[in-house]
Amino acid sequence: MSVVRWLLLVVLLIAAVPAALFTIQNANWVAQLSIDFHFGAYKLKDAMPVPYLMWMAFGGGLLSGMLAIPVLKLAFSGGGADSVDDYGSSSV
Repeated sequence: MSVVRWLLLVVLLIAAVPAALFTIQNANWVAQLSIDFHFGAYKLKDAMPVPYLMWMAFGGGLLSGMLAIPVLKLAFSGGGADSVDDYGSSSV
């Protein structure tokens, strides 16, 4: 096994072991979530275990971050060499 594979294994263990322990330890803790807007209020039908809520929040954040990367790259890129800037002149 190469050094990179060993390092990846160590990083996986450092991340996976605490995550698994958190899930096991807090499986019996439940939370009833609700949100109240001016135009309506919403509440979960049943209380959910805290680890499920945490993993859904983590997954949602990871997914939205991955979807935002191409948008941010496009927004902050300088454009092509033949693009025209806001003042009508070439950006070259």
